[in-house]
Amino acid sequence: MMKPSAADMGKRVSVRVVDADGSTRDLVGTLVSPTTVKRRDESEVEFDPAAISHWRVVAMTSQKAGTGAPMSVRVREIEAAAACTWPAEITVMSGGWLLRSSGGVTRRANSALPLGNPPFGDPDSGVEHAVAEVVEFARMHGMRPAIQVALPVYAPLDEHLAESGWEAASEHHVLVHDARSIGVREPSTLPRRWKLRHEDQPSEAWRSVQGRDAEAIIMSRWPADYLSLWADDIPVGAGRLAISDGWGVITRVFVSPACRRSGAGVAIMEELARVALASGVERLAVQVSDDNRPALGLYARLGFRHHHTYRHRVHEALSAQESPSADKALGG
Repeated sequence: MMKPSAADMGKRVSVRVVDADGSTRDLVGTLVSPTTVKRRDESEVEFDPAAISHWRVVAMTSQKAGTGAPMSVRVREIEAAAACTWPAEITVMSGGWLLRSSGGVTRRANSALPLGNPPFGDPDSGVEHAVAEVVEFARMHGMRPAIQVALPVYAPLDEHLAESGWEAASEHHVLVHDARSIGVREPSTLPRRWKLRHEDQPSEAWRSVQGRDAEAIIMSRWPADYLSLWADDIPVGAGRLAISDGWGVITRVFVSPACRRSGAGVAIMEELARVALASGVERLAVQVSDDNRPALGLYARLGFRHHHTYRHRVHEALSAQESPSADKALGG
């Protein structure tokens, strides 16, 4: 029997383990490593592959993206999948709050993310203690304290932070779509001068379109498909698809200025949707900055729907001069 492998990471699995006393346990959740399952409550359970009696990938029921479960459950599910596919270098789970640090590269990987029950995310010892812990965690890692607040689920927390002097630094839209609803074209129908290439790491050519190398180490921590679009043997577009718990999370979609308004962005998104479907994933999610109007326009044309927003709130506990990595927190 084949055991779970790195190729299965991000899939929802059911693993039956036989313990030393002969009893059995069923572990159900997202495979985050070949020996670890993450449950819906964000707890992780390790298992010995040699003790597996059998296992399977849990088939996802066909359901319109972002529907079905209560809003609070859906929001936390998507936020957890997005965090899983954009893994920080250092993570600490404190109650229902995920604390993250990655040397200041992107706010998503350098902020606290409440994931527990609303309205405050199930902090261990009350919201004031949780906020103080975020500030101390940030101080230890030389970064500005930041909290990523999903709205409207954690609106009371957002109001509490605002009243406590936490400033709104950025706002993002979380959009969802059904992969089957995007008009997926076969690569053969693309313009002749265009070619699509897939890789399992952010190569130099893929990164050349983006113009930013700092995020590569974050992206490389989770399996993903790195798609690049080439025109006349020159990379002109790129995008990334990573999968967790039945969600295909799309990030880093970019088209060179000279190729914008040519359909390149649509071609990239359609191909990423095709990859998701080939992997058995029908639900797509993207996170878009509120000021990124071209991206919002592209996703609207493709039929993406607004699901929720999240806001980064930051505190002045460390100034830009005191924090060596503050200037690198570019958001997103």
